[in-house]
Formats: sequence, C-alpha cells, structure tokens
Amino acid sequence: MANLRQQASAATVALREKALLRVSKADKKTLRYYAEGVHISTQTGQPFHELQQQVCADRLRLAREFIVTGDKMVNTRPPQFRSAVSRYYYSMYHSARTLVYFTHGGDDHEAHSTLPTKLPDDFMNGALWQNALKDARGHRNEADYDPYPSDLQSWKPTALDLSAKAPDLLALVVQYLKQKGCGYV
Repeated sequence: MANLRQQASAATVALREKALLRVSKADKKTLRYYAEGVHISTQTGQPFHELQQQVCADRLRLAREFIVTGDKMVNTRPPQFRSAVSRYYYSMYHSARTLVYFTHGGDDHEAHSTLPTKLPDDFMNGALWQNALKDARGHRNEADYDPYPSDLQSWKPTALDLSAKAPDLLALVVQYLKQKGCGYV
C-alpha cells in the first residue's frame, strides 16, 4: 500500500515538474494564453474541452435555426425562395464549420472558401459535401448580390435542393461528432 502511494506521489511530482517546465520555457504571449484559458475555465466552472464541445452544440443549434427560417421562407405566401437559399447555405456553413472546428481543434478554417477543403477525410461522402458546400455558397452569393434572375420563382429549384441538403448535412455532422465523443451534441 505504501509503495502504491509512493508511486502515485512520484507520478504527481513528475507531472507537476513537466508542467512547470512548460511554464518556464513559454514566451510572454504563450503565458498570457495559458492564463486566459485558466481564467475562462475558472469563470465558467467547466474544463476547456467541455467549453469547446458546448461551442459545437451552440453552432449546430444555429444551423438548425437557419433551416427553420429557410423552411418558413419557402412556405410563406408568396414564397421567398431567394432569401431561403441564403439561410440554407448558412445552415450548411455552420454545420461544416462545427465539424472542422471539432476535428481540427480550433476555428482556423472558418473562411467560406477554405472551409469545404478542410472536412475530415473520414467524413461520410466528404468529397460530395465539399462540392455541395461550394455550390451552395455560389448560389448564396448569386441570391444575395445579383439582381438577376429577377423572376423570384426561378430560385425555387435551388431553394428546394438546399432545403433537402442542409438537414442531411446537419444530421451527418451530429452523427459524426457523437461517434467522435462530442458529448454536447
């Protein structure tokens, strides 16, 4: 029994000294980041990795809200297909952003043009979703920036296509994150 306590104590000392070594070699900027991380965890009462998982859950909630808004726009009279295209794209964007944030370990690839290329290799039909995101972004840009086509009905096929893709992507991202241990989704 005493031997186990001595081993545990030696292990604790080794971990502490390893941490102190990291602190002793960190530059000022890194020390500030360490302190900020401790402050955030202390302030919220949650370990940092749990806060990251909460961010994933909150971002997916936003993706769901955009689907709901897009559906309302499609079903209102008269339908607002052009605006629905934008909401469905942003749902897909936030689903993908959550996926990349979780697998990469940070929000380094949130740029709309970069994000599709950073989907994890083991994500189901990753190449297909990469193209779907790029296409959806193109449609969103056209819907929000181009005055043509002016016939609002011409946006219907695109809006209906994205109304099917956005929930599919969201469901796959939730499934993937659960399999990878994200406990908050």
